[in-house]
Amino acid sequence: MKKITSIVMILIICITCGNTVHRQSHYVQNKTVKKDTVIALNDTLSLYYASYNSDTKLWYNLYIIKKKKRIKVGKGNEYNGTGSELFSRLSPNANYVVVDALIKDYVHESDKDSTLHENYTCAIIDLKKVKIVKQMQQDCDGSWNKKSQWISAGGKVVFK
Repeated sequence: MKKITSIVMILIICITCGNTVHRQSHYVQNKTVKKDTVIALNDTLSLYYASYNSDTKLWYNLYIIKKKKRIKVGKGNEYNGTGSELFSRLSPNANYVVVDALIKDYVHESDKDSTLHENYTCAIIDLKKVKIVKQMQQDCDGSWNKKSQWISAGGKVVFK
């Protein structure tokens, strides 16, 4: 009976494809390191990420570089702990940028196991004030129109 139980457990682990990991191995692998990453938006504006986490494969600590001055993006509580896969879209008037804001973290189900959960969101940043003015989950697949309004994939104005 123990042999059958062991085989069933091995099959369950194989079927979950590694989504369940041992808590200790997660803590050893979860390292955020300093890694300067700059993404030019235009001639005078750039995004700057100060760190990278190899476990989540996300960039963190977002700044805006305006005329060679680095300014930390103001965050609300809902933006804390989010990272980026380096997606961005600058508005036509260059006053706003949409960046991805992903949350990846492990939920600890027991002392031995945890499961990786991911939540995909995005944020609109006011580049003049260097702060987040809107956070979205449903309308991240939208685009800017000629009036610099963020339009959802369904054609609805989400941000003016």
